[in-house]
Amino acid sequence: MTPVICMKKLIIVTVFFINTIVFGQTNDLPNREPFTLKLAVDDTIFYQAEIKSAPYVLPENHIQIYPGEKILVEVELIENEIVSMKPVKENLNPEKTITITFTQQVDEKKHKFMMSAVYNPFGMQLEYQVNMYLMKYKKWAPTHVLPIKAKSSVSESWPNILTFLDLYGWQFK
Repeated sequence: MTPVICMKKLIIVTVFFINTIVFGQTNDLPNREPFTLKLAVDDTIFYQAEIKSAPYVLPENHIQIYPGEKILVEVELIENEIVSMKPVKENLNPEKTITITFTQQVDEKKHKFMMSAVYNPFGMQLEYQVNMYLMKYKKWAPTHVLPIKAKSSVSESWPNILTFLDLYGWQFK
């Protein structure tokens, strides 16, 4: 092979490699990785469950979140109506990315309370609903949450141990 042909092949391979890295990467994060959920009950008892890989956003824009998670959701609007909600790895578009966190507060290995926070980056009030899964009763229960004013966040807390939340009914007012 001549040096010119070798150089051409090297350039082609390099360009292909660069295109794959630059254009092949996506910010989409459709599914959570499997993990072990471990929640404190008291100083000697823990709740533990193996969480399988599953979508963050389910049909009809239901978002399921487990304690310890932070989810970034890019929202596409048409005339102030939500047309899509897409979980992403990084907040590359902060003006249209809702941030959701869910944590367990523990003191000396004992459960204190569960807390969620939702940040609304939009210029309109955001409303949504939440169902919580109660560990002790092994059942769903609806809960009241406050609307989120434009460009602000709201935190909610519950005394019960919750294994996950289902946030849904998203709308701007």
